[in-house]
Amino acid sequence: MEKLIIFCKNAVETLTYFSMQLAEAFEAWGYEIFWFDMQMAGLSAWKLRQAMEQKKEAVLLTFNFIGLSGEEELWELDDFSVPRISLWEKLDIFCLNIMVDHPVYYDKALAYRLPRIQTFCVDRDHVAYMKRFYPKTPCEFLPLAGNDLLPAQAVLPDTFEQWQRRPYPLVFTANYVPVANIDRQLMEMETEYREFYYEIIESFIKEPGQDLLSCIESYLRREIPDLTDAQVCEGMHTMPVVDLWIRTYFREKTVRILAEGGIKVHLFGKDWDLVACAHPENLVSAGRMVSSGDCVQAIAQANIALNTMPWFKDGAHDRIFTAMLHGAAALTDGSTYLREQFAHMDTAAFYDLQSLECLPQQVEELLGEPQRLYEMACRGKAVAKQLHRWKNRAEILKGYV
Repeated sequence: MEKLIIFCKNAVETLTYFSMQLAEAFEAWGYEIFWFDMQMAGLSAWKLRQAMEQKKEAVLLTFNFIGLSGEEELWELDDFSVPRISLWEKLDIFCLNIMVDHPVYYDKALAYRLPRIQTFCVDRDHVAYMKRFYPKTPCEFLPLAGNDLLPAQAVLPDTFEQWQRRPYPLVFTANYVPVANIDRQLMEMETEYREFYYEIIESFIKEPGQDLLSCIESYLRREIPDLTDAQVCEGMHTMPVVDLWIRTYFREKTVRILAEGGIKVHLFGKDWDLVACAHPENLVSAGRMVSSGDCVQAIAQANIALNTMPWFKDGAHDRIFTAMLHGAAALTDGSTYLREQFAHMDTAAFYDLQSLECLPQQVEELLGEPQRLYEMACRGKAVAKQLHRWKNRAEILKGYV
């Protein structure tokens, strides 16, 4: 292949891990891979210029606008004029960018529209948001995928007896952020604004099925009914704190209710010792930040892998697919997309955020029927191996390369 595929590393560990799996697929198809080291951006930019002298075309494949967010080493004056131009424009490199969070987090990057860019969102609601508020920036749906062990290893299928001997009945791989940390940000606001934000938050707590835009826009229009789309978009730019608060609240509540309901939760991520819980003995924490590879290893030793969705109401999280790929039964709150992909108690188990008090009993019943749970995990594994690995997403991306 003539084209050079550029991936970024050493910016966000998880996203580097995703990139490594995509790179593995492209390399297998014969593409040459260039790793742009964000910790040595100036040197990487120089090396890329050298590589481009040997290649006619290149494509940047990045996540969350890494390399496209005004990084100082990657922008320069265009022939000493006032507007700055990015390295990617200078070298005429086509950019593919995958947003793994809601577009409200990327308003600054979206404000500067590269002439050669294709974006992707991991939730179909997010795609609709992009098409409404950023219609000139091409955007399509690309769900997240399951993580394999790296370097790629053949995962032997467990027999039922081997699966039963896995050390973790239920595992959750995520960091803990106290809601109080986010409250401190809100407390810095003027009283009127702070009360408005908490009113929106309370609406999400009462009705957690709402997507981010629909709920927030209804409150914005309650205050100013004749808002233009541009004004709605501007108002949404201030709302990441709401998204962070509500996802953090339900993550903590889900884990706490399980522990207080007598379920041991094996936690791989930092700061879970800070959770106020009536039965902290049921929170078995690694006590530190763990890598993506560590998370995959932990899930591969679990019977059930818990997921709490980051407010994706029409998308998925990589924890679900990773669980399935490694033979753990996926237990998650739902979304429109997930319920299209998986049937409850056939390939995954769903719980309801509005009925979290029922979750400990649900887990007890799942663990109480190990043969049925194992068979569900096996069916989920078969589906994920066929449809939800990063090489499946690479197949889609190849169509844009």
